[in-house]
Amino acid sequence: MRFTPQILRQHAQVLAEKESKKNRDLLSIYLRGSLLYGSPLIGGAGDIDLVFIHNSPPVQEREIRKLTPEITFDIEHHDQLVYRKPRELRLDPWFGPTLQDAVPLYDPRHLLDYTQSGVRSNFSFPENIRARSTKLITEARQFWMDRQISPPHNILEELPAFLAALEQAANAVALLSGPPLATRRLGMEFSRRGEAVGAPGLGSAFSHLLGGVDLSKDTLADWLGSWIAALDTLKKHPDVLPVLVEQETYYLAALEKLLLSPNPIHGLWPLLTTWTAIVSVLPDQTALQAPWIKALTVLGFAGKDYQIRLVALDSFLEICESLIDKETSGPA
Repeated sequence: MRFTPQILRQHAQVLAEKESKKNRDLLSIYLRGSLLYGSPLIGGAGDIDLVFIHNSPPVQEREIRKLTPEITFDIEHHDQLVYRKPRELRLDPWFGPTLQDAVPLYDPRHLLDYTQSGVRSNFSFPENIRARSTKLITEARQFWMDRQISPPHNILEELPAFLAALEQAANAVALLSGPPLATRRLGMEFSRRGEAVGAPGLGSAFSHLLGGVDLSKDTLADWLGSWIAALDTLKKHPDVLPVLVEQETYYLAALEKLLLSPNPIHGLWPLLTTWTAIVSVLPDQTALQAPWIKALTVLGFAGKDYQIRLVALDSFLEICESLIDKETSGPA
């Protein structure tokens, strides 16, 4: 069966209707994420992002449900109190764009309707765009500042923070022309977001920061094999990163598609970030670390090379900061 965006939306509506009848504590359900902007599928796999708003703190924050082996529902559960101040949510880099574009599937008490009216009011004003982007770029800059005061020593502990800062900086720019980019799509779409704000070389700078510009497909394929082995080990620890385990097909199909594409560098970001997450939560599994550390050495994140990478990050942050100032300065 061919799952078009329309068919996937229909499945989302059916699930919302079933859940609203079964769970009396549900106040609202809305659709968010990549399905709002086209097909969420990469390599034939993808997810339908939903948010359930409850009248009290939910038992779980997130769950993955399968529609097919390749397509899942990625469901976040929120307490209604999260939505009590819509104009503050408007300035949040994640909630703001989400609620701006969200599609209600169940909203009998108009909670989402009320929230969206507050979020959408003056959403595109330069000062509000600046507020959303500035929150991310400020956190990324703080990461860099902290490294000037206390240089890192342990790459196993350091790299997740570096990748988080790089993601914040990239999405600070992405927010200037659209919603933030999720893990699978960031490497693939960030270049276009840079072009949208007059920085066509920013995508290349991002790739250089990852160290993957000259990687061969054979090297990436070898790393994917190590990623699969790491995920297999993670499956033996069901209480650690359960969502990532449940999203195996979601990531694997995308990685195989991207790494075999004419631009395999697009697959490096989701490969490296998820691989690092697995290794980081299993620090006692030393056998998993060897191929990961070898990959980091090739990418230029190990030893003295990492200090050079921090200098490059500083330059990248300066470009991002300048773009935010330029794009949100308002009329001259």
